Amino acid sequence: MSEEPNKKKKFNLRKWKINWTSDKIMSTSALFISVISVIALIYQSYLAREDNRLTQKQQSASALPHLNQWFSEYEGSFKLIIGNKGVGPAFIKKVELTLDSAKKFNNTDDLFKELFATTKGFDTIPYVTSTLVSGFVLPANDDIKIIEINDAQHIAAFKQMLNKRKITFAITYQDVYGTQWLLSNTNNEHSNSTSIPVLVAE
Repeated sequence: MSEEPNKKKKFNLRKWKINWTSDKIMSTSALFISVISVIALIYQSYLAREDNRLTQKQQSASALPHLNQWFSEYEGSFKLIIGNKGVGPAFIKKVELTLDSAKKFNNTDDLFKELFATTKGFDTIPYVTSTLVSGFVLPANDDIKIIEINDAQHIAAFKQMLNKRKITFAITYQDVYGTQWLLSNTNNEHSNSTSIPVLVAE
């Protein structure tokens, strides 16, 4: 009677005993090496992605456009200028202009036509414009003279009009890699002050 439990216990121990043969050792080693290889491959892929992201940032920085807006008054000529002070071309994607918080335009020509048509006495003032519109490409270290006015009296009248009328602009542009920025004066206390472009979230 007392021997049967002992036999059963010995039988169970023999049942769960692992027999480490050379084949089992080889297969287990191969499995372990495969797991390590997969982990190494995943880590290498992560490093490659990080390196690619860093390279892309460096490439983007090497072709970074930087738009700015300013006024120029020199030798009897007044100009409103938008220039690209960056190292790569700026591809204009969207132009949004608003006059007196009501009338909206998608190019600079239509804005100035409206300004001169709705301001008393301005129908006789000569001026020259260059059109800024979606699809325009502004090369690095280049600029576009949005409007140019000559004669001291005309310039004084035009500057006085700018102070009375509210003009806001928002220009979306991108670099050769598709990263977009926004140049706008809507966040400025004075609508005609120079603005700093901000990165457009993807």
